[in-house]
Amino acid sequence: MTNLSIVIVNYKTWSSLGLCLDSLKKQDRIQINTIVVDNNSSDDKISEFKTKYDWVEWIENSENLGFAKANNIGASKTKSHWILFLNPDTILDENVLGPLLNFCEENDSYKLIGIKQLSDNNEHTNSFGFFLSFWTLTGMFRVISRLFRGSYESYNNNKISHPDWISGSFILIRRKDFDLLNGWDEDFWMYYEDMDLCRRGKTLGLQVTLLNNWKCIHSHGKASRKNKKIKILSKSEVIISSHIYLEKHSNNYIKYLIHLLLIFFQASELLIKSIFSKTYREILKKLLKFWFKGIFKNQWKSKMVND
Repeated sequence: MTNLSIVIVNYKTWSSLGLCLDSLKKQDRIQINTIVVDNNSSDDKISEFKTKYDWVEWIENSENLGFAKANNIGASKTKSHWILFLNPDTILDENVLGPLLNFCEENDSYKLIGIKQLSDNNEHTNSFGFFLSFWTLTGMFRVISRLFRGSYESYNNNKISHPDWISGSFILIRRKDFDLLNGWDEDFWMYYEDMDLCRRGKTLGLQVTLLNNWKCIHSHGKASRKNKKIKILSKSEVIISSHIYLEKHSNNYIKYLIHLLLIFFQASELLIKSIFSKTYREILKKLLKFWFKGIFKNQWKSKMVND
């Protein structure tokens, strides 16, 4: 049995994916099985990559199934004790995975594990955070929360910390714990599925851990910034998924209020940006329909998710 299986979900991020796979090739003293799940990029690049990276197991979806479902498909093909869910726009330091895995083997209490993530400019990307709730929605409550729980700076600087959630761009987990969680929630097409995974993990007593002695580069969101269509989709989905998360995890007595409060903040920001940007006008138009169905029909669901 291999020590570690790595699952990478790709959608038209070929240049970043190449750098990511090159960095995986530099991981010594560890047996790795790498699986790339392509979400129907449909641009003929996959044949070139399958030839160049013939040590990778390739899965080709017939449509874009989203991040969560594609990860579950990749995970279903693994047989290792450990699974690493990794974004294609990450670059790992040389020989980071062997020592990281050894450390985690010796510390069984660490269940959902992330590492420090830096931008191309060597700045912290804050790949972790606090659960979305009534208390974290407004600036006032956010300040109070950080007084009691610490700032992002403290989480970045401590060798080991335990935030509420860690980014899905790098999540290391034992197979038995992933199975206990029943995988990623496929109601999330893109975004907030990592927060949801950690929330469910904490409910089951699985400790979320950030290990800052190990690091990777994460060029977050390059593809979405370059492509207008992808930008509209990704910006819309992050807002849609925030409401799916709240609907799933909020207290029933204040759930409706939290939805309204979040819509107020989201709509206000989009209205201001739409004055100067046609792209944001299209995003706002798309979200108005989603908010209407949510508020008046209690239908908080992404159109991208198939029944």
